[in-house]
Amino acid sequence: MSEQGFILQSSYGSVFSIVEDLEERLEEKNDKLVTVAGRVNNPGAIEIPENSTLRDVIGLVGGIKNKKKFKAAQFGLPFGGFLTSKSLDKVIDFSLFPEGTEKNIIILSEEDCIVTFAQFYIEFLLGKIKNSEYKEYHQVEEEIERIWRILDRISKGKANMRDVYLLRYLSDIIKNKLHQKHNLILEAIEEFYEEIREHIEEHKCPAGECMHLLKFRITDKCIGCTACARVCPVKCISGKLKEKHVIDTDRCTHCGQCVVSCPVGAIFEGDNTLNLFRDIATPKKLVVVQVAPAVRVAIGEAFGFEPGTNVEKKLVGALKKLGVDYVFDTTWAADMTIMEEAAEFQERLEKFYKGEDVRLPILTSCCPAWVKFIEQNYPDMMDVPSTAKSPMEIFSTIAKDIWGKEMGYTRERIASVAIMPCLAKKYEAAREEFSRGDNYDTDYVISTRELIKIFKESGIDLNDVEEMNFDNPLGEYSGAGIIFGRTGGVIEAATRTTIETITGTHLDNIEFSELRGWEGFRVAEITIGHIELRIGVAHGLEEAAKMLDKIRAGEEFFHAIEIMACKGGCIGGGGQPKALKKQVVLEKRAEGLNNIDRSLPIRRSHENPYVKAMYDKYLDYPLSHKAHELLHTRYFPKFNKK
Repeated sequence: MSEQGFILQSSYGSVFSIVEDLEERLEEKNDKLVTVAGRVNNPGAIEIPENSTLRDVIGLVGGIKNKKKFKAAQFGLPFGGFLTSKSLDKVIDFSLFPEGTEKNIIILSEEDCIVTFAQFYIEFLLGKIKNSEYKEYHQVEEEIERIWRILDRISKGKANMRDVYLLRYLSDIIKNKLHQKHNLILEAIEEFYEEIREHIEEHKCPAGECMHLLKFRITDKCIGCTACARVCPVKCISGKLKEKHVIDTDRCTHCGQCVVSCPVGAIFEGDNTLNLFRDIATPKKLVVVQVAPAVRVAIGEAFGFEPGTNVEKKLVGALKKLGVDYVFDTTWAADMTIMEEAAEFQERLEKFYKGEDVRLPILTSCCPAWVKFIEQNYPDMMDVPSTAKSPMEIFSTIAKDIWGKEMGYTRERIASVAIMPCLAKKYEAAREEFSRGDNYDTDYVISTRELIKIFKESGIDLNDVEEMNFDNPLGEYSGAGIIFGRTGGVIEAATRTTIETITGTHLDNIEFSELRGWEGFRVAEITIGHIELRIGVAHGLEEAAKMLDKIRAGEEFFHAIEIMACKGGCIGGGGQPKALKKQVVLEKRAEGLNNIDRSLPIRRSHENPYVKAMYDKYLDYPLSHKAHELLHTRYFPKFNKK
């Protein structure tokens, strides 16, 4: 059985494809045999009894997943009938499967976004056409591609209501040319017009599947315990005891600490799990996954491993088992980030020592929650952060614009997926500066908890998975890159490279204990030769605010500072597994990263041969014009609405 066949047996099922062990049954001369997939508990091929209703069919495959409400059912591929809740108790009419269509039913629940479903359905159809299948559809390929682009704009909040008119126009052309009885787009507009309007006019995705429209929200599960309000570092959650709370989404930094603290799972954070399955199932789609440093020392906890255990090779094997094409390591891109940040740090330091006017401290810029925090609360300090992109965005840029091009893949063909410990990374991926037109460098983010859910729903146990190495060349990393995942790690990695570059010496001891620790706001003074550095480290946005206030008031001076929004850094990110003894677990995760660092032959970013090769072949040197064009960004003041 293929890897794709394996994942399609999961309770997520496939929104399109048919698993291999069911195909033989489907070849039987049985008009009642249908494959049922989508948001059902037991997807598969079933024989539909005489006079069965849609509700009966859903019952035969174990009911709707997560006990959610039924939303719609798509019959046949391509373009069979489209039924909503109005037809749940009507006897199924097999004419819903027009002649020449595959007999499958895709079940949607209230967890599905109609725009996202239609977009992936159309993309799947385009993949089939490019595979020389559905030959009659070649005559309308241009119209189908235009429909995909419109749906893509709607999902990203870039459309207007005229686009709905254009969707109708293009779909009518397809329907008339092909003499269709049913058309998914036309029927979706008719049945879910209000949902589509919300996407366009209110930039709101009710199902939370459109990443670019994502906003945290508190659901009716809320019991008013105030736990979320107590941990919110920016005080954007309000509500009375035992009453439903609300989030001020303009002030929210998406750090996710509220999600971690909620005892009843009442805070909706968005969910991209089905997007991954859809991309894996879509023909001609190349799924490229990157894995952040902190994920490998935390995800194993859900499978019985001790916190801090490095399960990266099992993680790679599990992702390949799902059907992912390439698995790379964000840590490699962390080394690239250090090359740029360290060069920027060195440049500012040299100007400072010469007495030139230069802005210090330099602030490492990898945490998207604090980036939004500083944009909203310290607009006068926009020249403090390093302009180097985060490792996630550097990886995605190189994957699509250099690696992909070298491999012969277009940006549009690559699904760039990031496995992250951080919920704010979903927000970061949706920033317009990290895109080329409507194509974003990172297509979507899967949190550690989401990946755990995917593995468990698919019957994958990390204990039983064959170990595999990350793919290269974007997988080899240094010890400096791996410690990005803990508080103090980014600035320690930058310090290793900066000091060695300035002094021209190879340091025997590169573990700067002064930068390590668990105080929320700590100060480290480092002296090596003629280099004297004063560095500030903060984790938790409340502590970050104290640090920035002191810098702004002139009460403190630092050459460099590191801020991470979450306690402990990325190891304590809002997308990580929840822990009862949080501090104990965080310390074990941090030590797990430190152990990986100590075990590696290369512990400095500037010694990574794959990083050096990238500069030699494509980018020249750190802070070059080419490096600025691809690896740097800008930040912008964001003012909260009153």
